[in-house]
Amino acid sequence: MKPQLTVLLKTLDLEKSEVLHRFDTFNPDDWTKTCGTPPWRVTPNEIFGGDDATDTHGQIFYREPVDGDVVLEFDARIIAPSYHDLVWFWNVDFGGAPWGAGYLGCLGGWWNDMAGIEKLPDYAASAIAPSFPTEPERTYHIVSGSMGGTHFIFVDGRLVTSFLDANYPKGRPGHFGFGVYESHAAYSNLVVYRPSWSEFSPPPYPRVRS
Repeated sequence: MKPQLTVLLKTLDLEKSEVLHRFDTFNPDDWTKTCGTPPWRVTPNEIFGGDDATDTHGQIFYREPVDGDVVLEFDARIIAPSYHDLVWFWNVDFGGAPWGAGYLGCLGGWWNDMAGIEKLPDYAASAIAPSFPTEPERTYHIVSGSMGGTHFIFVDGRLVTSFLDANYPKGRPGHFGFGVYESHAAYSNLVVYRPSWSEFSPPPYPRVRS
């Protein structure tokens, strides 16, 4: 049973969410859309990005887009001696150069152990919050994506950052994938959901007697 995850007056229920893709194994033929210069290696169990000798950035995407809201659940680890920047993407439109609108999530970035979400294509930082020092060779369980204009990152069951985007693309097809930024990382156990969530109203604040 997966726990329910609450963010910004919405509760995400992964148990009720529709599974769009479950990658028990990765097929290299499904991950052919790449950008940037670091090498990518797709094995049955993990997708590896970057290496110890390449200080640059790059991305790898699944070949087919999905429509509308999407949530990614996956495991990620930084491979020593790298120590920062786990990166993932969702709802990315390939209509631009190299792409159009979309969202980028990051853990351990901005040279200061921050967690954040950027809006593509201009990489506008929309939500950046102090997180915790990322540790090489530690596996992080990440749940991240969008539900009705609410965009978020959970790490090991804890909400680390979120924001509301009133101009989010409703129903537009978009690609999902992973990235590295001057780092060496591995991604595994990916499940892609169409999220099921419920909205709630907080209880009123108690009145303070004068």
